[in-house]
Amino acid sequence: MKAAATIVVVLLVSGWLWTKHARAVNEHALAAVASRLAGRPVHVHCETWIAQLVDVSANSGEVWFDQYGHPADSTHLTRSTCGLLDRFRAESTHPEIACLLAVDWSRWSYGRDSGDTCARRAHGTAEAINTLTHESMHLRGVRAEALAQCNAIKNDARTTVQLGGTQQEGQAVASFILALQPGMPTEYQFAAGAC
Repeated sequence: MKAAATIVVVLLVSGWLWTKHARAVNEHALAAVASRLAGRPVHVHCETWIAQLVDVSANSGEVWFDQYGHPADSTHLTRSTCGLLDRFRAESTHPEIACLLAVDWSRWSYGRDSGDTCARRAHGTAEAINTLTHESMHLRGVRAEALAQCNAIKNDARTTVQLGGTQQEGQAVASFILALQPGMPTEYQFAAGAC
């Protein structure tokens, strides 16, 4: 009985250590991308599964600014966002966003197409890429959400490539995120041509 309890404890501790190590590896890789985008060394912290249980925020990422308007040196991303980015980095192909390559963005309509099969399949990964880019814009010092989103869309292709995607995938992700703007909360929207 005592041996069985010891084995269970060893397995639980091993699982916890492996999860912690995997999260640290992902955070380090994401921080390298965020640092290039922010133009300075920054850190990425991924939410733990325990923190996820009590997280009531609707945000997939956040950067704190001090009383003088200076950004912190780190961003916090949800567990889901980090997981999607980790999978994207680990895969040599990205079937979840492949359908975006065939979209004619000049004919795509938010009202008509945002719920189609391709959009639903690509949404999570594209939003995760955009979240990392958006939060990196905050880390760069951009405080306003609309301006951070505008700058993020301009850099989503770059982020996609840095995470292991192709330039074509990056352009498709950026086009998709731009096309989703009408569905974003008001504070994230920017006027066409104002960006």
